[in-house]
Amino acid sequence: MELRGFKKTAIWLWWAVDRATRNVLGWVLGDRDARAARALGAQIPCGPHIQYRTDHYRCYNAIFPRQQHVQSKAQTHIIESMNNKLRCYLARLRRKTHCYSKSEDNLRDSLLFIFQRKFNARLQPCTGHVLCERLWGSNISIPV
Repeated sequence: MELRGFKKTAIWLWWAVDRATRNVLGWVLGDRDARAARALGAQIPCGPHIQYRTDHYRCYNAIFPRQQHVQSKAQTHIIESMNNKLRCYLARLRRKTHCYSKSEDNLRDSLLFIFQRKFNARLQPCTGHVLCERLWGSNISIPV
């Protein structure tokens, strides 16, 4: 999901959701490339019984085993529904020309709030910070 409209400063939200419970399993703010995909892949559970369902974007092939990966737009209706809800809850995600966020930190904090309040994500108490290395601009600190 693209969060900022201009190509120079585009930020993409990569997130994984459990289809059965709709819990947020992991998320990354970054570019639309394999590096961001691998950062997301490191956060989500893995195992022989888990099936991963994505659209046909080729970066997903870098993080999911071929035998467990189903690529089909028909299988992404839950995440697309949650993307629409996210746009509804956060005005800064609706349009490229209005209500956009100039601060990546504010965007991150808004997403954390919505994940916890609206999507019932299990966020751990803030015990420290993880430095998120970004491909554009300066790095940001994510509370953990």
